[in-house]
Formats: sequence, C-alpha cells, structure tokens
Amino acid sequence: MTYDTLTRTATQALWNHMPGQPYNWGNQVSVIGEPPRHASPLDVPEAWLAPQLKRLIRPFAQQHSGIPNSGPELDIIERGQYSLVEAHDLQASRFPNTFICRECGHLSTVNPTSPAPTCPSGHGLKPQFQFAEAHNCGLLREIRAPRCANNCSGPMLLRNWRVLDTRQWVWQCGKCGTRAERRAVYCPDCKIGPTSVLRVPQTSLHYPQSLTVINPPTRSEYTGLKGDAIGVAAVGQLIGAVTPGLDALRAATSGGGGDDKLAQAKATCEALGLHPDDPLYESMMDKARQAAVSVGGWQKEVESLALPPETLEVIGDEAFSLTRAAAAPSLNVDALLRKPPSADLITTYGEYRALFDRYKLADVTLLRELPIANVVAGYTRISAHAVQQTRAGDKGTWFKYFPASNSKYPMYGKRTETEGLLVRVKPLEVIRWLVDSGVVPDPKVTDESNAYKWLLRVREPVVDMFNAPEQRITRSVLGLLHSMSHRFMKAIAARCGLNIDSLAEYLFPSALAFLVYANTRSDFTLGGIEHVYRYDLADALSELAADPRCVFDPPCRRSFGGACAACLHTSEISCERFNTVLDRNLLFGTLPAVDGTAPDRTSDEITWQAFWTP
Repeated sequence: MTYDTLTRTATQALWNHMPGQPYNWGNQVSVIGEPPRHASPLDVPEAWLAPQLKRLIRPFAQQHSGIPNSGPELDIIERGQYSLVEAHDLQASRFPNTFICRECGHLSTVNPTSPAPTCPSGHGLKPQFQFAEAHNCGLLREIRAPRCANNCSGPMLLRNWRVLDTRQWVWQCGKCGTRAERRAVYCPDCKIGPTSVLRVPQTSLHYPQSLTVINPPTRSEYTGLKGDAIGVAAVGQLIGAVTPGLDALRAATSGGGGDDKLAQAKATCEALGLHPDDPLYESMMDKARQAAVSVGGWQKEVESLALPPETLEVIGDEAFSLTRAAAAPSLNVDALLRKPPSADLITTYGEYRALFDRYKLADVTLLRELPIANVVAGYTRISAHAVQQTRAGDKGTWFKYFPASNSKYPMYGKRTETEGLLVRVKPLEVIRWLVDSGVVPDPKVTDESNAYKWLLRVREPVVDMFNAPEQRITRSVLGLLHSMSHRFMKAIAARCGLNIDSLAEYLFPSALAFLVYANTRSDFTLGGIEHVYRYDLADALSELAADPRCVFDPPCRRSFGGACAACLHTSEISCERFNTVLDRNLLFGTLPAVDGTAPDRTSDEITWQAFWTP
C-alpha cells in the first residue's frame, strides 16, 4: 500500500474533492473522495441555513417520496440531523478498481489497496479501466463482466472497448468464444431503470448541490437573530413600515410587542423607586407608549398583507437575507460624490442617477467586503435536476447526503469575502410594465410602499430553483429580474477583469432586487467590480440596452424563448436557476408580427412591452 499527497486550497477542495466525488489524481489514476480525517465546525449556525436547505432539497425529496413537501431527505433537515463543517485533510481511494489488458481485453477487479494486476495471458501490466456504472439514485460502482451463456469457467473479454460509444462494446467468452447477449443492467440499489456506463471522472457523475449564503451571522451573532419576528420585521422593511438596516430590525423585534414595552417601562420605574406623580416616571412611560405604538404599527402593516404563514416565512427569509447583504461595508453614489478620487469624475458620477432612472433602477450599491458562505449540502448523479428529461421519458434524481458522522450528516462549507453590486428595481415601474403588457389591470398605486404591498399580495414566493413558477405574475417578474441580472453580468464581465463564469448572481425576487458578485472561488478579492463601480459604471449601464439583438434572431426571440447561449445564458456555476426563466422579450418587448398585423390582445399569449428602451 502506498500513499501520495495533493496540495489544494480549501476552496478547490470544496468543489472538486468531496466525499463520493470522482476526480483525477494528478496524471496517474482516477480516485473517489473519502470523508476527511478532520473537520471543524463552520462558523455558520445550522438553524440559519435550514430554510434554504429545505428549498434546495424539497424538489428531490417530493419526487422521491411521491408526497408533496415531504420525503426522508427533508426529514433530516426537520430533525436538525446535519452539521455545517469545514473539511481538513481530505482523503481519496483509487476508483474504479477495474483494470483491462490492452491486447486481449481481459478485465479484472482488485481491492482499492492492491497494486495494478498483470494480464494472465502474459500481456504485461494492465492500465486502469476508467469507466463505471452510475444511476440517478446515486449508484456508482465498477463495471462487472457478465457470465458466459454456456456457463464456461473461462474469463469474459471486452471487445471494442476503445470505442467511446459503449453500445458497441461486446463481451466474449475467452474459453468458448460465445458473445454475450446485449441486455440492460438494472440498478441493483433502487431497481428503477437501467444503469449508465460513463467515463470516470466526468461532471455528470457528481453534481454538487450547493448553497451560497449572503453575509451569514456567526454562531455567536445568531443568538440575537432567532425567532420568526425578525423575518416578519424584514417584510416590514420592504413595505416601508420599518426603517432600513439591521439595527432597525433588532429594535423593532426587541422586547416583544407594545404591551411588553409598557410593562418593561413600568417595571423599570418601580425598580428605580419612581412614582406616577414623578415627572421622570411620566417621561419614561410616554416614551414607552410611543415605542408601543411604533411596534404595533409595523406589525399591523404586515398583518394587513393577509399573507399565509408559509408565504410570510419564505418572503421574510428572503427579505432578511437582503437586509444582511445590504449591511456589508458598501459604497453608493452619494459617497462617491462626497469624496471623488478626482475632480474630473464628479461629472461622471453625476450621470449615475440619470442612468438609474433610464433603466428604472431604484439604486445600485457596491458591496466592498461582502461575507459569503459556500455550503455543499450533498450531491446528485447523472443530473443536477430533480427530474431529468430524456428521450425515454422523465427520470427522477435522488439527493444524496455525504456519509454520516456521529449520527449527523456533514455539509461541507467555507466562509469567505467577495465584492458585488446590489441592484434594486423600482416597484412602480414593474407594475406599470405589467399593466402595459396586459398581465394585470391597473391597481392604481402611486407610491413605493403600496407598490410593494400590492406585489407581495398578488405574487407567490419563488421556492423552486429548477422549474419556472406556475403563477403568471410571479413568473413574469422573476423572468424580468433574472434576465436583467444576466445582462448586468455580461456588461460587468467585459470591464472587471473577470470571465463571466467567475461572476455569479443571487436573486431577491420578492424584493425586486438582485446581487451580482465575484465568484472566483479564491481566497482574496480582486477588486475588479469596485473598479467598474468607481470608473466604468456609466459605460456598463449604457451597454445594458445598447444592442437587444442576438446572432440567432429572429428565431431565438420568436421561437426559442428569447434566450440562448449567444445572448442571455451563462454557465450553470454562474446562474442561480440553471438558465431557466430568461427572456429578452421581457426586457425589450415582443417583436411585431412578420405580416405586420396587430397583436391579438384576447389571446392568452402576452405581448410584452419593453421595460428598457434601446
């Protein structure tokens, strides 16, 4: 038995060397990751991540169990049977342990610690045969030779194995020469469908199912952020009932409701020996009454939305994540104008607000030191989606946790810092666009607070990252924000020194906001996005609508959903939704009919009006 060592950063290990993940060991052999020798707690509280984990795992769990919003994978999250850890001293073992003779095709399987075997026919040392069987349920095992149809004791030889099309492979008995009949090998674990023979390693054998958490609290900070009230108060911030900022959230949720504040003030006065006829007593009680009215005010504002509890919980989590993101060290246009690096830039900075108005943006803020945590909760095989669509029909994909340790399933992660642009869209402009496109009748709202309230009432929260929402208004607004985010990524990538695959997005659809951030997976911040914000943002914004066309238009815009690899698509590591719910028609309007006829407003098909005017 021999041991070898690879040196990788913690970030590289997180994405490429996890337990159950096949990868190449240098230029030697392929291996499969094993649980690490050591793991330390990740400084992110498990309970904080629970809502996002449920949304990630729910599509896999319910297709596996056949029960909506239920399944054994979700039960693990409900019971808190998981731990967030940072891996140290990762291990791997050789895989697959099959070896083939280049001359005769003799295949043999050995133990992971055994040396490479030699061919029994004297053809020398065998190389590793880097193919394996895999299935959507998570199966990954070495290829096994079938038995000879004549029950010979001779070895089975694999013919034509150099051809990558495994359908042309042929098994032949080395003793009697009988060829094995081609047959489907059904998965021995789940018994649902045949296995696939794939080269090891390749991406389809291991899809990390991961989450990006924006500015997560540390374990010590989380104590002051517990409870459902913090999410409800964050919804209050969206509708303008609570002032912005984390401190305002804490103040709004501290000490319970209005009656609690009055009781606390009265108890304090008694402890200080103050009587009702004392001026100080009356002053303290007046302040408590004002606070009570304020607390009751924002709670009543949120209650007036009449949202179901489960909807309020999802929107609250999203709104609180937005507040956490905005709390990172930031730079806005006002700060640039107060302290410009050069007097020559004052004119440029003065154009920013006009460009925001042109593109119907409420604000664009630079987050300079944005804490994030990348967490790999588990993995899937064959497909990254809960349902894989194939020519033979749909196949369900099972979510797999990493092997349990001390009765808990580890989820590996890493905290780091990055930079990004937080973009907020004007809610009144979104409503006007929906009305002009014929999606909704005019609700007659005239201010931002009521615009948010109306949008929260008529939309459903986005909980599925794989499939488009069924509700039309939700799907329309999500598509608008998502398409906008991809245009931003492409405009920024051309100027910040990063490839677009090194940028990523985080959507806040309920809040009409999105974050574009550097996803370099390195241990330092390059500063390219800050450079764009300080010196090149005007050009980047001007490019958003400079050319609405695609090289594959008009078919792309008319027939293929208005999004393809040449216009809006990015790599799946950059896109939060795997390039779904994207459409340039939402941004630039539906193309007129070829024959010049007016659109049919009575049909179910929407004729989109341009949100951005080129």
